[in-house]
Amino acid sequence: MSHTIGSFLFDYLYKQGVRTAFGIPGDFALPTFRWLEASEIDLITMTHEPSVGFAADGYARVHGLGVACVTYCVGGLNLLNAVACAYAEKSPLLVISGGPSGNDRKADSLIHHKVRSFDSQRRIFEEVTCASAVLLDPETAADEIIRVIAAVREHSRPGYIEIPYDIVDMPIKEPTLRNIPAPESDHENLEAAIAEAIAAIASAKQPVIVADVELARHGLTDIAVSIAEKFNIPIASTLLSKSIISENNPLYLGVYAGGLSEPVAQEYVEGSDCLILLGAFMSDMFLGLYTAKLDRRKTIFATTEKLRIGLHSYENVLLKDFLTSLATSSIAPKALENPYKLQPLVPMTDEERAQPLDAEGFFRILGLTIAEDASVICDTGDSLLGAIGLRTSQRNNFLSDAYYLSMGFSVPATIGAIAAKPDSRAYCIVGDGAFQMTGMELSTAAKYGMHPIVCILNNDGYGTQRHIIDGPFNNIHRWEYTKIRDVLNYGKAVRVDTKGALEAVLLEAAKTDEMYIIEAIIPKGDCSRSLRRMGEKLGELRNKDKRND
Repeated sequence: MSHTIGSFLFDYLYKQGVRTAFGIPGDFALPTFRWLEASEIDLITMTHEPSVGFAADGYARVHGLGVACVTYCVGGLNLLNAVACAYAEKSPLLVISGGPSGNDRKADSLIHHKVRSFDSQRRIFEEVTCASAVLLDPETAADEIIRVIAAVREHSRPGYIEIPYDIVDMPIKEPTLRNIPAPESDHENLEAAIAEAIAAIASAKQPVIVADVELARHGLTDIAVSIAEKFNIPIASTLLSKSIISENNPLYLGVYAGGLSEPVAQEYVEGSDCLILLGAFMSDMFLGLYTAKLDRRKTIFATTEKLRIGLHSYENVLLKDFLTSLATSSIAPKALENPYKLQPLVPMTDEERAQPLDAEGFFRILGLTIAEDASVICDTGDSLLGAIGLRTSQRNNFLSDAYYLSMGFSVPATIGAIAAKPDSRAYCIVGDGAFQMTGMELSTAAKYGMHPIVCILNNDGYGTQRHIIDGPFNNIHRWEYTKIRDVLNYGKAVRVDTKGALEAVLLEAAKTDEMYIIEAIIPKGDCSRSLRRMGEKLGELRNKDKRND
């Protein structure tokens, strides 16, 4: 079968497993959208480009590869923040942008959407992608498409392909067949690293594994869990990797995030004499805004980019090879007891049901009512930090931008997660400030017949910032959030301000196939313990009145 550039691109993406793409059309991209529509890939057309990026990111985190299609500059540059989030958190997202023709570029015309030069958008995207290409030549287009998508998969980071509108319909030259050998570890370094790791684990009295997000991005979670189970080592997740393993696993230790952690997880991890960090992002959020007390001399740190054991670094050792070798090594199982005990969920009393709702109560009630196979997508702020102790029994069903922390992530990411996993009921947890950024993307959920349960934590403004530096700049206009149901003419909407009312509506929503918008009234200034701790630490850094200069 002969291909055009457009048909080849989307046929190749379909073969790579993509079943849904997200986009907003524009004149430079319309010829590309026509080929997308003719392909086997479904298209979800959204209302705003940042939402396109977050939705494709959410899809990628669940499904393995996401696609965002936009027009030149006004679409692409509007998408940029969401792609930056995907880059920062290693999500495999492909940006496909329409572009001006070759003749436009030669004439250097002042055409609409152009910024400074015809290459401005590509150069900007080079900062937030691992590979990019502008398809100007049908002779090389197939090879370039394959190269960029291969890099996205290898590095689990965004890629960028720009297609001039007059090129996309041209016949494409079949790709060059290449025999590219798979990367290999330096066997001597691998052998030495494994020997040192085995010695450290074997002699340790309290080893612990912290499994972070790179394991999920590169399909290595099962190996990490097998190591924990084979050697009876407790395993913690992070905010970014929450639900990387089932939180009903008897070895699960909870979420570790320095001083933002649940106390049992913090004490056990920081008291370990052999801390095994697998696929970890050593960000300020991982370290609980530098409240963590970790000794690198007692740490095994293994990622796709580096391997360090104690103070020794080992070059050219692949993470998969290290984990596989460790999983097959001979270490006697540890006689350890996991201190994190899964406590039975205690139903509320009638007295509690009559109490006003608060942040801690919201997440307790959510835990009491949520289905085991549900997906949870959290925005930044207490929507995320309050969920640290929320138990999720299914793997990879908790999504958040817990490192980049861009407000507005959750509503469009929920649409992406539903497209990737339509049989799982999706719960979107979002603050009122973040909802005002992207919440009207629920129009897309209505358009495509989706039925998320959207919980808007209304604490009257930017609650996170209030705990850092408060002022009138943290105020937002008060919306009547339940009226959004009338605007969309879709789903149901309820406002609750007591614990009992929240419990009742969550139980009702879980039984239906309708979209529910639940406005949960949280007292202004109230927050979870973790958010209060985060606000205190950031206040010490950002607020001159609290800073110890």
